[in-house]
Amino acid sequence: MAVVALTVLTAGACGSDTSSDACFEKGKSFEGEARLYIEHNATDKDTGFHGMFDQEGLSEGCIVTPDGDEVMFVNPTGKLEGLGINQFFFESREPPNDEYSIADLKADFPEGDYRISGFDYQGEKRVGSAEFSHAIPAQPTIVAPKIVGEEEAESNTLRPTDVTVRWQPVTKTIDGEPVTISGYEVIVTQEEHDDPDGLSRPVYDVHVPPDMTELSVPDEFLRPDTLYELEVLALEESGNQTITVGFFTTTRP
Repeated sequence: MAVVALTVLTAGACGSDTSSDACFEKGKSFEGEARLYIEHNATDKDTGFHGMFDQEGLSEGCIVTPDGDEVMFVNPTGKLEGLGINQFFFESREPPNDEYSIADLKADFPEGDYRISGFDYQGEKRVGSAEFSHAIPAQPTIVAPKIVGEEEAESNTLRPTDVTVRWQPVTKTIDGEPVTISGYEVIVTQEEHDDPDGLSRPVYDVHVPPDMTELSVPDEFLRPDTLYELEVLALEESGNQTITVGFFTTTRP
């Protein structure tokens, strides 16, 4: 099996000689998108800093805060360095909010334009930016179906031919400020699945516009006597998102 290497250095490491060459201010524009956003799980009460950038054949990449602090350096090595990466996506660890609060995250990652820079596989300098916001949507309230915690899901049964997800519209941030919701995402995941490669788990994942607050789950997707996780995400225009999570079990035939 071929082995490739990818070095990711986080806060503090970008100032080293290893990464400083990639953290420049001028160059050709990134060809793809760059995004930084907050993901808040209102059910599990944890929050993380997530992001991605997209550029064909990137061989180095760096992210810098509006204050000039370098927070990440991505450095493919070995055969992957010459090939380059087209897209890099990351999720921070998501500690419980009583361990790492939302206020802590906001202090560590200020709002504003973050500079993203790096070299492509041809040695060209590439630069871009991603706007980062602290506007976190309030929790979407799921009206139907009834959802419970995973440990209670066996007693929370639904007919697999009659599942429609409904939720209340989100109109505020978690701080009570006005919010612009760009859409909602509904994810239904079959919890138990025999898949040695981990890539074929049945997942029904749909984005809907902001004026929609219900979505039917196709009968063809749901199997009888099966445990499912249901997630409804409120998506703010910056990309920030807040998740409500619950579980249900379909009835036996």
